[in-house]
Formats: sequence, C-alpha cells, structure tokens
Amino acid sequence: MNSDLFFRVASLGDIDNVMEIVRGAQERLRILGTDQWQNGYPNRERIEADVALGYGRVLTRGEEVVAYGALIYDGEAAYDNLTGGKWLTSLGAYLTIHRLCVAGSAVGRGVGREFMLRAELEAAPKVASVRVDTHPGNCIMQGLVGSLGYTRCGEVVYESPRLAYEKLLR
Repeated sequence: MNSDLFFRVASLGDIDNVMEIVRGAQERLRILGTDQWQNGYPNRERIEADVALGYGRVLTRGEEVVAYGALIYDGEAAYDNLTGGKWLTSLGAYLTIHRLCVAGSAVGRGVGREFMLRAELEAAPKVASVRVDTHPGNCIMQGLVGSLGYTRCGEVVYESPRLAYEKLLR
C-alpha cells in the first residue's frame, strides 16, 4: 500500500473535485474511442447521490483528491442477469465498485490500482467477493482488474453490454 495516499468516505465538499476528475475520465474514454460515459453519465446528481448514500470513496494525496469510486454493498440488480458465464459466488453479499475514475494528474501512477486494493481491504471483513463491470472498449479498466486477479464471469447489460468480473476475497 502507498502510505502517501489516504482512502476515505467522500464528503459533499469533495463533489466539485470529483466532477473535475469525472470530466477528465470522460475525455480520456472519448479519446479511447469508446462510448462509455459519453452521454453525461456520471453526472453531478449521481455523485451527490453516491455521497448521500455513503457509497462514495475518495483516494487523496494530501488535500488533493486523486481518485473516486462508489462502493456499493446493497447488490446490483443488473448482476442478477449475467449472461455468457457464471459468477464465482452465488450466495451472500458482495461489493460492487462503480464509477472508478482517476485524476488526470495521477493517471499512470498506480492510483486506480491503489483505490481497488483499498476497496478490497475495506470489503474483506464484510463480504466474500468484489464484482465490477466495464465497457468492452475500456481496455484500461480491463487491464486493471486483470492485473488484480479478477475473473471475467460473463456480461451484464445496462444501456449496452458490459464485461463482468469478480474476485474472491476469502
């Protein structure tokens, strides 16, 4: 773990910084040629809801927010309709990570990896696994979850198909 970084629950005071990170991530995805996050999602209302529900987490270096993601322990309805495979676990609670994004100043410095590791550390006493999905064109997220030992389990559908992954924590 990187001791220069601090993982914590996001606050209302973080939202402006998070939205700046989201806009940068949207632009990087556009440059990749994927339509993920190109329709105004995630918007400010979604991030505010994450914070209000206690889902939002930030990774900071000093006072600077360098990554954001939503940690959801309530399940994910889309994950009930996995196609083309099966989840590693079938019973019990799991953590879902959504909306992971990294500040432009921190891209390529292991910050996304650190966020995921900290999320897993938070989740380990609570749930048996972590699930995440990503757009088929998001090679960055696919590489990240692959490097962290996640298994591709099939596809889920939101507005379009997403690659679904799971990692056992115990």
